[in-house]
Amino acid sequence: MMLPTRLRQLRYTLSATMFAVMLVFQGFGNENPDSLLKLARTASGKDKFYVLKALSKIYKATDLLKSLDYAEQQRKLAAEMKNRELEAEAMSDMAVPIVMMQQNRRAILLLQESLSIYDSLGNEKGSCRVLNSLGLAWSQNGSMDKALQCYLKVIPYYTKQKMTVNLALVYMNIGLNYEQLKKHEQAISAGLKAKEIFTSLNDEPRLNDVTVNLGISYQSLNRYDEALACFEKALAYYEKKQNLFGMAVTTTNLVNLYESKMDYSRAQLWFAKALPLIRDVHNTWAEASLFLGRAVLQYNFGKFNETLLDLAKANSLNITAADPDLQSQIFHSYYLVYDTLRQEQLALDYFKKYSALSDSLRLKENTRMIEELTIGFESAQKEAENKILRQDIKASKLKLQLLIGLIVAILLTSFLIIRLLKLQHRNLELKNKQAEHEKKLKEAELEKLSVELQLKDQELVYQTMLRLDLTQINRSVQEKLVPFSLKISGKKDQSEFMQVMQEITREAGKDPLADFEILFTQLHKSFYEKLIGSYSALSKTELQVCAMIRMNLATKDMARMMNLSAASIDMTRHRLRQKLNLEQKDNLTTFLMGI
Repeated sequence: MMLPTRLRQLRYTLSATMFAVMLVFQGFGNENPDSLLKLARTASGKDKFYVLKALSKIYKATDLLKSLDYAEQQRKLAAEMKNRELEAEAMSDMAVPIVMMQQNRRAILLLQESLSIYDSLGNEKGSCRVLNSLGLAWSQNGSMDKALQCYLKVIPYYTKQKMTVNLALVYMNIGLNYEQLKKHEQAISAGLKAKEIFTSLNDEPRLNDVTVNLGISYQSLNRYDEALACFEKALAYYEKKQNLFGMAVTTTNLVNLYESKMDYSRAQLWFAKALPLIRDVHNTWAEASLFLGRAVLQYNFGKFNETLLDLAKANSLNITAADPDLQSQIFHSYYLVYDTLRQEQLALDYFKKYSALSDSLRLKENTRMIEELTIGFESAQKEAENKILRQDIKASKLKLQLLIGLIVAILLTSFLIIRLLKLQHRNLELKNKQAEHEKKLKEAELEKLSVELQLKDQELVYQTMLRLDLTQINRSVQEKLVPFSLKISGKKDQSEFMQVMQEITREAGKDPLADFEILFTQLHKSFYEKLIGSYSALSKTELQVCAMIRMNLATKDMARMMNLSAASIDMTRHRLRQKLNLEQKDNLTTFLMGI
């Protein structure tokens, strides 16, 4: 019987929690809520925003719903002010109480939207703050790989800004995530970087925390001497400072170490030291894990009665801790003991309990994976919406510039007219100039109309590309979700899953070019009519290529929109030249734009 995995992870679980709290909270402050509420009633603009932020911070410690309510007021105020940066900050603040309420999916979507805004504004500091919170949310969701991606992204910024404490804490958290993923060598590498920085800063508390984490990683690789040195060094510090929490964690890891080495006498000695410390810090789960670990050791030495006593103690403690993973290991240990003792009925009963709980845990993991895919899909949709919004803003700015240019032209015209009235003796000369000027105005108007048409063409291409991307995303999600249909056993869950799959399938089956042709015909009403009237032998594909050439699209963009290769597009262009009776010197694009 092997040592239970989660027993080895006690130090990881507690360290990750402490670090996550440090990253999210940045301190609550000593403000009085009543005085802040008075300020909130009289303040306005940014002043009110930061008063609401202070209130949200205060209530994170006592009332999460109130904290969330004030953060939502921040977001509403930022939206009214049309301040995108403050809106991103508010969404980040909203995510903190939501993460603490274990609503990870909602928190992740908020944080990703906040990150998208900060990135678009080029605000590296805001992006890093959000990435830290996003890493915590992904960790709580069980998605350690995604959490690592977030933490790794902040390293260049902290390095550039010489924020050494933050950098060390990030390396510490990276090490914890690698250890959870059982990538022990990478965990040690990250832990050593954190240790080096904490040593240079003479930060003893954090230095000893990361030393314990290194000990766990060394133990995972069976490098017991190095692990023992780490645990003994940390324990000496915790005993000196009378840090009960640190002492409890370190002695528990020493129990684990000697149990892994099958050193029964020393494991028993450290068990006797660890148990009262674990009880002092009121960690029922850790106490249950401790008894389970000793039960495993008793079993390996053939002490079956003692094994059953320790399992009974672990089982009763876990009723309070309510950890299904730990319960699964307890049932499995019971099964092994009774199977060894040839008590077939009891062994069978516990194996059934173990099997049922394992199936439930696997279903929970599958549900988490589906939720992760859903979050990715929803994030992609939100990002697509934000792209459209940014494009609209860009188009609006361009239109505003054109309008300003037109106003300037009108003012200039007015000035010239006044000058003409005052200078009658140059009437003929000025009349000629006026005619010339009017001609330029007409050309400018034509040019303006041409620019507007080009903008509409660009918008049409962008929307088609966007719909094409969304169709491909839907198809990709459809392909990835299909295997899960066989893993969902409940009829209700299967029905809900199939409804979602049907909606995704319907979206994946839409043809982006159908809308393209409708909108193109609206913009260029007589193009197809004139082309077909003169060249009736053109196929539907050739007509579509003509439309895209008319819009001056590059070959690679045409290929992407039509789901063809660039070579196919070039071949179609060659056939078009033949059907349109164009000479070698004639330009196909110029010819089609003239229709």
